[in-house]
Amino acid sequence: MSFNVRGLGKRMKRSEIKRMINKNGIEICCIQESKLEHMGSRIGNELWPKKEFDWAWKEAEGRAGGLVSIWNSTLF
Repeated sequence: MSFNVRGLGKRMKRSEIKRMINKNGIEICCIQESKLEHMGSRIGNELWPKKEFDWAWKEAEGRAGGLVSIWNSTLF
């Protein structure tokens, strides 16, 4: 699943992504335009519905960009 989210700063948006990942059984999710300057396990937990996950990210530059990939670490 891939999203252009126009920012992950709001918890409500992260909760909606988590709900869609869980509902559709997604095993890897790629997020564009995260606009995050930092990505930690707290945000990962707010995005991923299961305990087993890993992620990679590229921080935003100013108010533009930012990439997040998050996946089921038991499969990849």
